[in-house]
Amino acid sequence: MINAEFLKAIEDKKYVNVIFFSRKDRAVVTKKFVPIDYGPSKKEKIPTDRYHFYSIDEAEGFHTVSVLPENLKSIEILDEHFDPAQYVTWSPIVWSLKRNWGKYS
Repeated sequence: MINAEFLKAIEDKKYVNVIFFSRKDRAVVTKKFVPIDYGPSKKEKIPTDRYHFYSIDEAEGFHTVSVLPENLKSIEILDEHFDPAQYVTWSPIVWSLKRNWGKYS
């Protein structure tokens, strides 16, 4: 079952703080993200479903972070709204989860 806070954050276009086990850091970390989608990752050899976030606090710039459900500890919806136009720059736009993001749906 997909985390309810994740779904609500996508629906409301709100940033989230996510606590998760990071394979890269080999530790549990907390980061601020844009919630993007839930589904298989095209970058992984085995296309298992995972949470996809857009990282906005990294020194190397914006990029996608994918978290396996078993590595997700918690999601907190923040009071700040995001504008999908700032982050959705690819085409065609194909989502696993339906949303009402106007032309970014």
